[in-house]
Amino acid sequence: MPETFSHRPPRQWLQIDLTLPGELVDYVGHELTRITGCGVQMISHDNQETIIAYLEKDRDYAEARRQIDALVADLNSRLPQALQPSFTTLLEENWAENWKKNYRPSRITETITVKPTWQEYCPGEGEIVIAIDPGMAFGTGLHSSTRLALTYIDQLYRQSPHQPRTVLDVGTGTAILALAAAKLGAQQVVAIDNDIDAVAAARENIKQNHETGRVVCSATDLAELEGNFDLVIANITVDVLTALSAALVKKIAAGGHLILAGILGPEQARRLTRTLQDAPLTLIHTRTEENWYSLLLQKSP
Repeated sequence: MPETFSHRPPRQWLQIDLTLPGELVDYVGHELTRITGCGVQMISHDNQETIIAYLEKDRDYAEARRQIDALVADLNSRLPQALQPSFTTLLEENWAENWKKNYRPSRITETITVKPTWQEYCPGEGEIVIAIDPGMAFGTGLHSSTRLALTYIDQLYRQSPHQPRTVLDVGTGTAILALAAAKLGAQQVVAIDNDIDAVAAARENIKQNHETGRVVCSATDLAELEGNFDLVIANITVDVLTALSAALVKKIAAGGHLILAGILGPEQARRLTRTLQDAPLTLIHTRTEENWYSLLLQKSP
């Protein structure tokens, strides 16, 4: 297994565990993602949901902690039984390794299975296996937004008469989506991310999956990339998707496709669709899973 922090020193984080009613999980998960700037983990048990979030102890820690306390106080003012979050300080290397104990191979689509790099797995006939070690990056294949994007990628390669030969994955995280495209038939895949943790994890996963000849990952800015792509993928938060929408559309080749994911709830989906309404795009399909949305669009020929 690669050394998680070979590219930088480990940091300190605050782990927040919050058990709450299922109907609040989307709202609270979105708010904690916004406040911490990181994704959250959700665990279901006995009609309750536990959200686990992580807040870096950096220069913005005090303000973010204040916002978390205010969020909990606001929820408690409206609930018959008060929520009781727990807070634990973690050294980053412990966090990065401990969660891996419960990470198992998972069948995502009819074709794609995602497995940890440190576990053996025997694929069935026609099954494509992507080996992932997330390190500190987003994209194990277990989150709904990743699963939705993988489903569209699988669909384009198995059902489309014109399979994408060139692919751009924006905000690649672990490179899971880029690797899926490569294993399904893409000839050239460019993966970019502005997070050094993600680039480190992605490069290692590309190497582990023997795709260094077809998948290249860097921290190159989207605006600096040259050329167009048959398929552009972006699984990022909706505010970033909105900000990058014009640049994403510009990178799609004529007749090419755009997959957008990371969209939480129907209102975010509607707002993003309105943002794109003047672009030369046709909305082909919308998928949902656990209130997460993904859009498949096609650029005019």
